[in-house]
Amino acid sequence: MLYLIASILISTSIFVTFKLFDRFGINNNQAITTNYFVGAVIGFSVHIGVYDFGGLVFEPWFFLAVIEGVLFIAVFHLFAQSSQKAGVAVTAVASKMSVIIPVVFGIVLYHESTSVVKITGILAALLAFYLTFKRNKMSVTYKRFALLPLLLFLGNGAVDTVLKFAEHHYIGEETGLFLSTVFLVALISGVLVSIFNLSREKARLELKNLVGGSILGIFNYSTTYFILLAMAYMESSVLYPIFNAGIISLSAVIGFLVFSERIRLVNLIGILLSIAAIFAISYA
Repeated sequence: MLYLIASILISTSIFVTFKLFDRFGINNNQAITTNYFVGAVIGFSVHIGVYDFGGLVFEPWFFLAVIEGVLFIAVFHLFAQSSQKAGVAVTAVASKMSVIIPVVFGIVLYHESTSVVKITGILAALLAFYLTFKRNKMSVTYKRFALLPLLLFLGNGAVDTVLKFAEHHYIGEETGLFLSTVFLVALISGVLVSIFNLSREKARLELKNLVGGSILGIFNYSTTYFILLAMAYMESSVLYPIFNAGIISLSAVIGFLVFSERIRLVNLIGILLSIAAIFAISYA
């Protein structure tokens, strides 16, 4: 249970870190790129087995790793923007509710089992998504910011769906190498964007961006590490619902107490319903 609690705390810290980036003027792209550098270095360092960097392009899953890598960094930018503009609680709900996208694709593409509970959970998740974002009067600014968690919902769902497709058809026993390659592609994409911005003098390379990105990278890797440790002691059907629900709940509390994010009754109902939907989909 301690490993699970640690993973929930660290995962929630990622949302908080993005929020603090905005307050301390840390450049998102430079920090996110650094994060993937840290992730790629750790991933390739701990990989067990022999591999050839040049031979990666000939792996059957390489093209999917490139797609996943580009999605990874794009979605992480959405994480940053949504946490900073739309709020920590809303961003947590959007990212965790995206589980319904790979679930639906699994039912359609791989003929995975369906049940009344699973279908009810999917419908409840959609309703929860609506209630979480509902406002009595939507300003132009809020409408623009509300698009960020929606894009995050779709983007994070796409990441999980591509990963599921790659795992089902191509990866086999090379999961670690595949993920390390994904991190490497995300790193290269971030570097190219950073070079473009630096060349146009849109941003300067600063130490605080590298430090912030390194901290983010450690959080990013540690979350996966502790989840893997927790898996040795808990069943996935119990682990993931508690993990996702814990992140949503803790993010809502931190958003309210630390960042003064307003949570109306209807939004609170949406958050609670999203937690119930996660449990329903997972247990089904």
